[in-house]
Amino acid sequence: MEVEFRDKKLALVETDRAAETKLPVALIESLRDKLGFIRSAKSEMSLRNWKSLHYEKLSGKRSEERSIRLNKQWRLIFTVNSECEPPKITVLGVEDYH
Repeated sequence: MEVEFRDKKLALVETDRAAETKLPVALIESLRDKLGFIRSAKSEMSLRNWKSLHYEKLSGKRSEERSIRLNKQWRLIFTVNSECEPPKITVLGVEDYH
């Protein structure tokens, strides 16, 4: 899958300027790992089948959004465009779920 970032500052997590995001180092490392999983996935179904990601479809006003767990506290929020080939993930943000 392709990955793009809505927030250009968050896109820095994949560069040597990751500290500028002001996210904890452990969270940056986890986010980089999860982005690797996403890029290697062939479809949204692949993400759902990876139980360790704790993939969720959000509800209500956020019904078009999806999330995966980065650690016990943080989740990666994104949308999926399955009509593209390969499918495209748009990273919306990283949210504290506590």
